[in-house]
Amino acid sequence: MKISSNFYNRNLSFGYDKQLNAELKERLAQHPDKQWAKDLSSMNTLANRLESRVSNYAKYSDVENNTKYQDYLDMFLSLKQVLAGFISITFTDLDFANREFNHYYDEFVKAGSPKDDWKMDACASLEDWIDTEHSSKLVKNTPSPKQELYKPQFNEDGVEISQQPEQKPQQKPESSPSAPSPAVQSILNKITDKSMLEEFIPTPSSPKGFDDVAGMFSLKRDLTEGIIQFIQDPQQAQLDFEEYGKTIPKGILLYGPPGCGKTYITQALAEQTKSPLYLLNISKAGSHYINMTSKNIKAAFDEIIAIADKSDRPTLLFMDEIDTMAFDRSSRMEPDDLKQVGTILQGIDLAKSHNVIILGATNKYNLLDPAVKRRFDSKVFVDIPDQESRVAVLEMNLKPLKKAQKLLQSPEDLEKIAKMLNGYSNSSICTISKQAALNAMRRGRADIAVEDYEIAIKNSGEEKPDRKDYLADYKKTTNKIGFN
Repeated sequence: MKISSNFYNRNLSFGYDKQLNAELKERLAQHPDKQWAKDLSSMNTLANRLESRVSNYAKYSDVENNTKYQDYLDMFLSLKQVLAGFISITFTDLDFANREFNHYYDEFVKAGSPKDDWKMDACASLEDWIDTEHSSKLVKNTPSPKQELYKPQFNEDGVEISQQPEQKPQQKPESSPSAPSPAVQSILNKITDKSMLEEFIPTPSSPKGFDDVAGMFSLKRDLTEGIIQFIQDPQQAQLDFEEYGKTIPKGILLYGPPGCGKTYITQALAEQTKSPLYLLNISKAGSHYINMTSKNIKAAFDEIIAIADKSDRPTLLFMDEIDTMAFDRSSRMEPDDLKQVGTILQGIDLAKSHNVIILGATNKYNLLDPAVKRRFDSKVFVDIPDQESRVAVLEMNLKPLKKAQKLLQSPEDLEKIAKMLNGYSNSSICTISKQAALNAMRRGRADIAVEDYEIAIKNSGEEKPDRKDYLADYKKTTNKIGFN
Protein backbone atom coordinates (compact mmCIF):
# COMPACT_ATOMS: atom_id res chain seq x y z
CA MET A 1 0.00 0.00 0.00
CA LYS A 2 2.36 2.69 -1.28
CA ILE A 3 1.94 6.09 -2.89
CA SER A 4 4.07 6.87 -5.88
CA SER A 5 6.94 9.28 -5.22
CA ASN A 6 5.56 11.38 -8.08
CA PHE A 7 2.65 12.13 -5.82
CA TYR A 8 4.92 14.25 -3.64
CA ASN A 9 7.37 15.48 -6.26
CA ARG A 10 4.53 17.70 -7.51
CA ASN A 11 4.81 19.69 -4.26
CA LEU A 12 1.48 18.45 -3.01
CA SER A 13 0.46 20.02 0.31
CA PHE A 14 -0.24 16.76 2.13
CA GLY A 15 -2.43 17.14 5.19
CA TYR A 16 -5.73 16.23 6.78
CA ASP A 17 -8.92 18.29 6.50
CA LYS A 18 -8.72 20.76 9.40
CA GLN A 19 -12.42 21.61 9.33
CA LEU A 20 -13.41 17.95 9.31
CA ASN A 21 -10.98 17.26 12.15
CA ALA A 22 -12.58 20.01 14.25
CA GLU A 23 -16.05 18.56 13.64
CA LEU A 24 -14.78 15.13 14.67
CA LYS A 25 -13.44 16.50 17.96
CA GLU A 26 -16.83 18.02 18.75
CA ARG A 27 -18.59 14.73 18.04
CA LEU A 28 -16.13 12.80 20.20
CA ALA A 29 -16.62 15.20 23.09
CA GLN A 30 -20.38 14.51 23.01
CA HIS A 31 -20.20 10.73 22.50
CA PRO A 32 -21.82 8.82 25.41
CA ASP A 33 -19.15 6.08 25.47
CA LYS A 34 -16.24 8.07 26.90
CA GLN A 35 -13.70 5.25 26.64
CA TRP A 36 -14.52 4.58 22.98
CA ALA A 37 -14.36 8.29 22.22
CA LYS A 38 -11.01 8.52 24.00
CA ASP A 39 -9.61 5.61 21.97
CA LEU A 40 -10.81 7.12 18.68
CA SER A 41 -9.35 10.48 19.67
CA SER A 42 -5.98 8.87 20.42
CA MET A 43 -6.00 7.07 17.06
CA ASN A 44 -6.87 10.31 15.26
CA THR A 45 -4.13 12.26 17.03
CA LEU A 46 -1.56 9.62 16.14
CA ALA A 47 -2.70 9.57 12.50
CA ASN A 48 -2.36 13.34 12.27
CA ARG A 49 1.14 13.27 13.75
CA LEU A 50 2.23 10.54 11.36
CA GLU A 51 0.79 12.49 8.46
CA SER A 52 2.75 15.60 9.44
CA ARG A 53 5.94 13.56 9.66
CA VAL A 54 5.30 12.06 6.23
CA SER A 55 4.73 15.53 4.85
CA ASN A 56 8.03 16.81 6.28
CA TYR A 57 9.96 13.91 4.80
CA ALA A 58 8.32 14.54 1.42
CA LYS A 59 9.26 18.21 1.44
CA TYR A 60 12.83 18.04 2.75
CA SER A 61 14.27 14.70 1.67
CA ASP A 62 14.77 12.39 -1.29
CA VAL A 63 11.75 10.17 -0.76
CA GLU A 64 12.78 7.64 -3.40
CA ASN A 65 15.87 6.70 -1.38
CA ASN A 66 14.49 7.26 2.12
CA THR A 67 13.36 3.98 3.71
CA LYS A 68 12.25 5.69 6.92
CA TYR A 69 9.88 7.87 4.89
CA GLN A 70 8.26 4.81 3.35
CA ASP A 71 7.99 3.12 6.76
CA TYR A 72 6.14 6.09 8.21
CA LEU A 73 3.97 6.31 5.11
CA ASP A 74 2.94 2.65 5.38
CA MET A 75 2.21 3.07 9.08
CA PHE A 76 0.10 6.16 8.43
CA LEU A 77 -1.94 4.56 5.64
CA SER A 78 -2.62 1.44 7.73
CA LEU A 79 -3.78 3.50 10.69
CA LYS A 80 -5.83 5.85 8.52
CA GLN A 81 -7.64 2.90 6.95
CA VAL A 82 -8.79 1.56 10.30
CA LEU A 83 -9.55 5.02 11.68
CA ALA A 84 -11.76 5.86 8.68
CA GLY A 85 -13.67 2.63 9.17
CA PHE A 86 -14.30 3.14 12.88
CA ILE A 87 -15.29 6.80 12.50
CA SER A 88 -17.65 5.98 9.62
CA ILE A 89 -19.42 3.44 11.81
CA THR A 90 -19.53 5.67 14.89
CA PHE A 91 -20.64 8.88 13.12
CA THR A 92 -22.36 7.80 9.92
CA ASP A 93 -23.66 11.25 8.97
CA LEU A 94 -20.21 12.84 9.27
CA ASP A 95 -19.30 11.26 5.90
CA PHE A 96 -15.70 11.13 7.13
CA ALA A 97 -14.10 8.83 4.54
CA ASN A 98 -15.64 10.50 1.49
CA ARG A 99 -14.84 14.02 2.72
CA GLU A 100 -11.22 13.07 3.42
CA PHE A 101 -10.92 11.52 -0.01
CA ASN A 102 -12.29 14.67 -1.69
CA HIS A 103 -9.91 16.78 0.40
CA TYR A 104 -6.87 14.87 -0.85
CA TYR A 105 -8.14 15.09 -4.41
CA ASP A 106 -8.56 18.87 -4.12
CA GLU A 107 -5.03 19.19 -2.74
CA PHE A 108 -3.72 17.15 -5.65
CA VAL A 109 -5.41 19.43 -8.19
CA LYS A 110 -4.36 22.60 -6.35
CA ALA A 111 -0.75 21.49 -6.66
CA GLY A 112 -1.11 21.87 -10.43
CA SER A 113 -1.35 18.19 -11.25
CA PRO A 114 -3.55 17.08 -14.15
CA LYS A 115 -6.74 15.43 -12.94
CA ASP A 116 -6.00 12.37 -15.06
CA ASP A 117 -2.82 11.81 -13.08
CA TRP A 118 -4.85 11.42 -9.87
CA LYS A 119 -5.67 7.87 -10.78
CA MET A 120 -2.17 7.06 -11.99
CA ASP A 121 -0.21 8.55 -9.08
CA ALA A 122 -2.47 8.55 -6.05
CA CYS A 123 -5.97 7.23 -6.39
CA ALA A 124 -5.20 3.53 -6.08
CA SER A 125 -3.31 3.94 -2.83
CA LEU A 126 -5.67 6.43 -1.27
CA GLU A 127 -8.62 4.26 -2.21
CA ASP A 128 -6.86 1.42 -0.42
CA TRP A 129 -7.08 3.11 2.94
CA ILE A 130 -10.77 3.83 2.51
CA ASP A 131 -11.28 0.43 0.86
CA THR A 132 -14.21 1.10 -1.45
CA GLU A 133 -15.31 0.36 -4.98
CA HIS A 134 -16.54 3.31 -7.04
CA SER A 135 -16.92 6.53 -5.09
CA SER A 136 -14.34 5.56 -2.42
CA LYS A 137 -16.85 5.73 0.42
CA LEU A 138 -16.54 3.38 3.37
CA VAL A 139 -20.22 3.75 4.19
CA LYS A 140 -22.95 4.99 1.91
CA ASN A 141 -24.26 7.64 4.22
CA THR A 142 -27.62 9.33 4.12
CA PRO A 143 -27.46 12.29 6.47
CA SER A 144 -30.17 12.16 9.09
CA PRO A 145 -32.66 15.03 8.76
CA LYS A 146 -32.34 17.54 11.53
CA GLN A 147 -35.13 17.34 14.09
CA GLU A 148 -37.01 20.57 14.78
CA LEU A 149 -36.58 21.48 18.41
CA TYR A 150 -39.73 22.00 20.47
CA LYS A 151 -40.31 25.63 21.33
CA PRO A 152 -43.15 26.40 23.74
CA GLN A 153 -45.94 28.67 22.45
CA PHE A 154 -48.01 30.97 24.68
CA ASN A 155 -51.49 32.42 24.24
CA GLU A 156 -52.50 35.98 24.98
CA ASP A 157 -52.92 35.17 28.69
CA GLY A 158 -49.35 33.85 28.90
CA VAL A 159 -50.40 30.24 29.25
CA GLU A 160 -48.27 27.66 27.42
CA ILE A 161 -49.97 25.90 24.54
CA SER A 162 -49.13 22.19 24.77
CA GLN A 163 -48.73 21.40 21.16
CA GLN A 164 -45.73 19.80 19.50
CA PRO A 165 -44.82 20.91 16.01
CA GLU A 166 -45.92 18.56 13.29
CA GLN A 167 -43.17 16.08 12.52
CA LYS A 168 -42.39 15.40 8.91
CA PRO A 169 -41.96 11.72 8.15
CA GLN A 170 -38.33 10.79 7.74
CA GLN A 171 -37.23 9.22 4.52
CA LYS A 172 -35.80 5.76 4.99
CA PRO A 173 -32.11 5.77 4.09
CA GLU A 174 -30.98 3.61 1.23
CA SER A 175 -28.85 1.54 3.63
CA SER A 176 -29.10 1.27 7.36
CA PRO A 177 -26.31 3.32 8.98
CA SER A 178 -26.33 1.00 11.98
CA ALA A 179 -24.96 -1.89 9.92
CA PRO A 180 -21.42 -1.52 8.56
CA SER A 181 -20.94 -1.80 4.84
CA PRO A 182 -19.02 -4.81 3.45
CA ALA A 183 -15.98 -2.60 3.03
CA VAL A 184 -16.04 -1.49 6.66
CA GLN A 185 -16.72 -5.02 7.85
CA SER A 186 -13.69 -6.17 5.88
CA ILE A 187 -11.53 -3.66 7.74
CA LEU A 188 -12.93 -4.67 11.10
CA ASN A 189 -12.35 -8.34 10.35
CA LYS A 190 -8.69 -7.68 9.65
CA ILE A 191 -8.24 -6.06 13.03
CA THR A 192 -10.65 -7.75 15.42
CA ASP A 193 -11.16 -11.28 14.06
CA LYS A 194 -7.73 -12.52 15.08
CA SER A 195 -8.32 -14.89 17.94
CA MET A 196 -5.23 -15.58 20.02
CA LEU A 197 -6.56 -18.96 21.11
CA GLU A 198 -5.46 -22.09 19.29
CA GLU A 199 -6.80 -25.49 20.28
CA PHE A 200 -4.09 -28.10 20.75
CA ILE A 201 -4.60 -30.89 18.22
CA PRO A 202 -2.28 -33.87 18.93
CA THR A 203 -0.01 -35.04 16.11
CA PRO A 204 1.68 -38.45 15.74
CA SER A 205 4.76 -37.00 17.46
CA SER A 206 2.79 -35.52 20.38
CA PRO A 207 2.98 -37.29 23.76
CA LYS A 208 0.12 -39.68 24.51
CA GLY A 209 0.57 -39.08 28.22
CA PHE A 210 3.23 -39.12 30.91
CA ASP A 211 4.55 -42.49 29.71
CA ASP A 212 5.95 -40.65 26.69
CA VAL A 213 7.80 -38.10 28.84
CA ALA A 214 11.34 -39.19 29.64
CA GLY A 215 12.75 -38.03 32.97
CA MET A 216 11.10 -35.08 34.74
CA PHE A 217 10.18 -37.51 37.51
CA SER A 218 9.51 -34.93 40.24
CA LEU A 219 7.37 -32.74 38.00
CA LYS A 220 5.29 -35.69 36.78
CA ARG A 221 4.73 -36.72 40.41
CA ASP A 222 3.67 -33.20 41.41
CA LEU A 223 1.28 -32.89 38.46
CA THR A 224 -0.15 -36.34 39.14
CA GLU A 225 -0.82 -35.56 42.80
CA GLY A 226 -1.94 -31.99 42.22
CA ILE A 227 -4.05 -32.18 39.06
CA ILE A 228 -4.50 -35.67 37.60
CA GLN A 229 -5.73 -37.38 40.76
CA PHE A 230 -8.00 -34.42 41.49
CA ILE A 231 -9.67 -34.84 38.09
CA GLN A 232 -9.76 -38.64 38.01
CA ASP A 233 -10.90 -39.16 41.61
CA PRO A 234 -13.12 -36.27 42.79
CA GLN A 235 -14.15 -38.11 45.98
CA GLN A 236 -10.54 -38.51 47.10
CA ALA A 237 -9.91 -34.89 46.17
CA GLN A 238 -12.80 -33.82 48.39
CA LEU A 239 -11.42 -35.90 51.27
CA ASP A 240 -7.95 -34.39 50.80
CA PHE A 241 -9.48 -30.95 50.98
CA GLU A 242 -11.47 -31.69 54.14
CA GLU A 243 -8.58 -33.34 55.97
CA TYR A 244 -5.58 -31.37 54.72
CA GLY A 245 -6.98 -28.35 52.89
CA LYS A 246 -5.45 -29.55 49.62
CA THR A 247 -6.83 -27.84 46.52
CA ILE A 248 -6.08 -28.17 42.84
CA PRO A 249 -3.54 -25.55 41.65
CA LYS A 250 -5.16 -23.08 39.26
CA GLY A 251 -1.84 -21.64 38.08
CA ILE A 252 1.47 -23.41 37.39
CA LEU A 253 4.50 -21.51 36.12
CA LEU A 254 7.27 -23.54 34.50
CA TYR A 255 10.55 -21.70 34.05
CA GLY A 256 14.09 -22.60 33.13
CA PRO A 257 16.43 -23.08 30.14
CA PRO A 258 14.89 -23.55 26.68
CA GLY A 259 14.46 -27.04 25.27
CA CYS A 260 13.96 -28.78 28.62
CA GLY A 261 10.40 -29.93 28.01
CA LYS A 262 8.08 -27.22 29.37
CA THR A 263 5.78 -27.33 26.34
CA TYR A 264 6.04 -31.10 25.95
CA ILE A 265 5.00 -31.83 29.55
CA THR A 266 2.01 -29.48 29.13
CA GLN A 267 0.80 -31.42 26.08
CA ALA A 268 1.32 -34.69 27.98
CA LEU A 269 -0.76 -33.36 30.88
CA ALA A 270 -3.65 -32.57 28.54
CA GLU A 271 -3.55 -36.09 27.10
CA GLN A 272 -3.17 -37.70 30.53
CA THR A 273 -6.23 -35.89 31.91
CA LYS A 274 -8.21 -35.90 28.65
CA SER A 275 -8.70 -32.17 29.22
CA PRO A 276 -9.01 -29.59 26.44
CA LEU A 277 -5.82 -27.59 25.96
CA TYR A 278 -5.68 -24.18 24.34
CA LEU A 279 -2.55 -22.24 23.45
CA LEU A 280 -2.42 -18.47 23.80
CA ASN A 281 -0.72 -17.41 20.57
CA ILE A 282 1.19 -14.32 21.62
CA SER A 283 2.16 -13.45 18.05
CA LYS A 284 -1.51 -12.65 17.34
CA ALA A 285 -1.85 -10.28 20.29
CA GLY A 286 0.31 -7.47 18.95
CA SER A 287 -1.14 -4.58 17.01
CA HIS A 288 -0.01 -1.18 15.76
CA TYR A 289 -3.32 0.26 16.90
CA ILE A 290 -3.89 1.87 20.26
CA ASN A 291 -5.38 -0.43 22.92
CA MET A 292 -5.93 -3.19 20.33
CA THR A 293 -3.37 -5.52 21.96
CA SER A 294 -5.19 -5.33 25.29
CA LYS A 295 -8.51 -5.89 23.55
CA ASN A 296 -7.13 -8.99 21.80
CA ILE A 297 -5.90 -10.36 25.13
CA LYS A 298 -9.23 -9.68 26.84
CA ALA A 299 -11.09 -11.33 23.97
CA ALA A 300 -8.90 -14.42 24.32
CA PHE A 301 -9.65 -14.75 28.04
CA ASP A 302 -13.36 -14.20 27.40
CA GLU A 303 -13.22 -16.97 24.82
CA ILE A 304 -11.44 -19.49 27.07
CA ILE A 305 -13.92 -18.76 29.89
CA ALA A 306 -16.84 -19.44 27.54
CA ILE A 307 -15.22 -22.73 26.51
CA ALA A 308 -14.51 -23.75 30.12
CA ASP A 309 -18.10 -23.04 31.19
CA LYS A 310 -19.27 -25.67 28.70
CA SER A 311 -16.69 -28.31 29.70
CA ASP A 312 -17.24 -31.00 32.34
CA ARG A 313 -13.57 -30.94 33.39
CA PRO A 314 -10.91 -28.26 33.87
CA THR A 315 -9.76 -26.49 30.71
CA LEU A 316 -6.02 -25.92 30.31
CA LEU A 317 -4.70 -22.60 28.99
CA PHE A 318 -1.01 -22.62 28.06
CA MET A 319 0.76 -19.25 27.92
CA ASP A 320 4.16 -19.94 26.41
CA GLU A 321 6.82 -17.22 26.55
CA ILE A 322 4.58 -15.35 28.96
CA ASP A 323 7.37 -12.86 29.70
CA THR A 324 6.88 -11.22 26.29
CA MET A 325 3.47 -9.85 27.26
CA ALA A 326 3.48 -9.97 31.09
CA PHE A 327 6.75 -8.11 31.55
CA ASP A 328 7.80 -6.25 34.67
CA ARG A 329 5.86 -2.98 34.62
CA SER A 330 8.64 -1.16 36.47
CA SER A 331 10.68 -1.38 33.25
CA ARG A 332 7.93 0.09 31.05
CA MET A 333 6.36 3.54 31.14
CA GLU A 334 3.99 3.51 28.16
CA PRO A 335 0.31 3.54 29.19
CA ASP A 336 -0.55 0.86 26.62
CA ASP A 337 2.11 -1.48 28.07
CA LEU A 338 0.79 -0.98 31.60
CA LYS A 339 -2.77 -1.59 30.45
CA GLN A 340 -1.69 -4.77 28.68
CA VAL A 341 -0.25 -6.30 31.87
CA GLY A 342 -3.29 -5.17 33.83
CA THR A 343 -5.54 -6.91 31.31
CA ILE A 344 -3.55 -10.14 31.73
CA LEU A 345 -3.87 -9.96 35.52
CA GLN A 346 -7.63 -9.48 35.33
CA GLY A 347 -7.93 -12.25 32.74
CA ILE A 348 -5.99 -14.77 34.84
CA ASP A 349 -8.02 -14.00 37.97
CA LEU A 350 -11.33 -14.35 36.14
CA ALA A 351 -10.30 -17.48 34.23
CA LYS A 352 -9.15 -19.26 37.39
CA SER A 353 -12.63 -18.72 38.87
CA HIS A 354 -14.17 -20.43 35.83
CA ASN A 355 -12.45 -23.82 36.09
CA VAL A 356 -9.47 -22.84 33.92
CA ILE A 357 -5.98 -24.01 34.88
CA ILE A 358 -3.35 -21.53 33.69
CA LEU A 359 0.00 -23.02 32.65
CA GLY A 360 2.73 -20.49 31.97
CA ALA A 361 6.19 -21.09 30.56
CA THR A 362 9.16 -18.74 30.35
CA ASN A 363 12.92 -18.79 29.86
CA LYS A 364 13.21 -15.38 31.53
CA TYR A 365 11.61 -15.61 34.95
CA ASN A 366 13.15 -12.39 36.24
CA LEU A 367 11.54 -10.34 33.46
CA LEU A 368 8.02 -11.28 34.61
CA ASP A 369 5.91 -8.76 36.47
CA PRO A 370 5.82 -9.61 40.22
CA ALA A 371 2.02 -9.43 40.30
CA VAL A 372 1.83 -11.95 37.45
CA LYS A 373 4.16 -14.33 39.29
CA ARG A 374 1.89 -14.21 42.33
CA ARG A 375 -1.04 -15.40 40.21
CA PHE A 376 0.64 -18.83 39.93
CA ASP A 377 0.14 -21.15 42.89
CA SER A 378 3.12 -23.30 41.91
CA LYS A 379 6.41 -22.21 40.36
CA VAL A 380 8.66 -25.00 39.10
CA PHE A 381 12.20 -24.69 37.81
CA VAL A 382 12.49 -27.13 34.88
CA ASP A 383 16.22 -27.71 34.82
CA ILE A 384 18.68 -29.37 32.47
CA PRO A 385 18.22 -33.18 32.78
CA ASP A 386 20.40 -35.06 35.27
CA GLN A 387 22.12 -38.39 34.57
CA GLU A 388 19.03 -40.50 35.26
CA SER A 389 16.85 -38.30 33.08
CA ARG A 390 19.40 -38.29 30.24
CA VAL A 391 19.42 -42.09 30.19
CA ALA A 392 15.61 -42.03 30.05
CA VAL A 393 15.65 -39.58 27.13
CA LEU A 394 18.18 -41.76 25.29
CA GLU A 395 16.03 -44.86 25.78
CA MET A 396 12.94 -43.01 24.56
CA ASN A 397 14.73 -42.03 21.35
CA LEU A 398 16.35 -45.41 20.70
CA LYS A 399 13.47 -47.81 21.47
CA PRO A 400 11.71 -47.44 18.09
CA LEU A 401 14.94 -48.05 16.08
CA LYS A 402 15.84 -51.62 15.08
CA LYS A 403 19.52 -50.75 14.80
CA ALA A 404 19.55 -49.42 18.39
CA GLN A 405 18.45 -52.56 20.19
CA LYS A 406 22.00 -53.76 20.82
CA LEU A 407 22.90 -50.42 22.40
CA LEU A 408 19.77 -50.55 24.58
CA GLN A 409 20.94 -53.89 25.97
CA SER A 410 24.15 -52.28 27.22
CA PRO A 411 23.48 -50.16 30.36
CA GLU A 412 27.19 -49.34 30.55
CA ASP A 413 27.19 -47.75 27.08
CA LEU A 414 23.99 -45.83 27.80
CA GLU A 415 25.50 -44.47 30.99
CA LYS A 416 28.64 -43.51 29.08
CA ILE A 417 26.68 -41.65 26.41
CA ALA A 418 24.53 -39.93 29.05
CA LYS A 419 27.68 -38.61 30.75
CA MET A 420 28.91 -37.31 27.40
CA LEU A 421 25.60 -35.42 27.09
CA ASN A 422 25.91 -33.74 30.48
CA GLY A 423 24.74 -30.12 30.23
CA TYR A 424 22.60 -30.53 27.12
CA SER A 425 18.85 -29.91 27.14
CA ASN A 426 16.24 -32.58 26.37
CA SER A 427 15.71 -31.09 22.93
CA SER A 428 19.45 -31.13 22.16
CA ILE A 429 19.74 -34.77 23.25
CA CYS A 430 16.95 -35.70 20.82
CA THR A 431 18.69 -33.81 18.00
CA ILE A 432 22.05 -35.46 18.75
CA SER A 433 20.39 -38.90 18.89
CA LYS A 434 18.95 -38.44 15.40
CA GLN A 435 22.36 -37.40 14.09
CA ALA A 436 24.01 -40.42 15.76
CA ALA A 437 21.55 -42.76 14.03
CA LEU A 438 22.45 -41.22 10.65
CA ASN A 439 26.14 -41.62 11.44
CA ALA A 440 25.59 -45.35 11.99
CA MET A 441 23.71 -45.61 8.71
CA ARG A 442 26.66 -44.03 6.88
CA ARG A 443 28.95 -46.63 8.45
CA GLY A 444 27.50 -49.31 6.20
CA ARG A 445 24.14 -49.45 7.99
CA ALA A 446 25.81 -50.59 11.19
CA ASP A 447 24.28 -50.77 14.66
CA ILE A 448 24.13 -47.44 16.52
CA ALA A 449 27.08 -47.26 18.91
CA VAL A 450 28.89 -44.95 21.32
CA GLU A 451 31.24 -43.73 18.58
CA ASP A 452 28.26 -42.44 16.58
CA TYR A 453 27.26 -40.27 19.52
CA GLU A 454 30.83 -39.01 19.92
CA ILE A 455 30.84 -37.79 16.31
CA ALA A 456 27.31 -36.35 16.62
CA ILE A 457 28.17 -34.36 19.74
CA LYS A 458 31.29 -32.99 18.08
CA ASN A 459 29.49 -31.88 14.91
CA SER A 460 25.97 -31.10 16.09
CA GLY A 461 26.49 -27.43 16.91
CA GLU A 462 24.12 -27.79 19.89
CA GLU A 463 24.99 -25.46 22.77
CA LYS A 464 24.84 -26.10 26.49
CA PRO A 465 22.70 -23.49 28.26
CA ASP A 466 24.09 -21.95 31.43
CA ARG A 467 21.49 -22.86 34.03
CA LYS A 468 22.52 -19.90 36.22
CA ASP A 469 21.05 -17.55 33.61
CA TYR A 470 17.59 -18.99 34.18
CA LEU A 471 17.36 -19.28 37.96
CA ALA A 472 15.20 -16.84 39.90
CA ASP A 473 17.45 -14.26 41.58
CA TYR A 474 15.43 -14.01 44.77
CA LYS A 475 14.99 -17.76 45.25
CA LYS A 476 18.15 -19.80 45.83
CA THR A 477 16.29 -22.98 46.79
CA THR A 478 13.45 -24.16 44.56
CA ASN A 479 11.79 -27.28 43.29
CA LYS A 480 14.24 -28.58 40.69
CA ILE A 481 13.51 -31.10 37.95
CA GLY A 482 16.50 -33.12 36.78
CA PHE A 483 19.07 -30.99 38.61
CA ASN A 484 22.59 -32.41 38.81
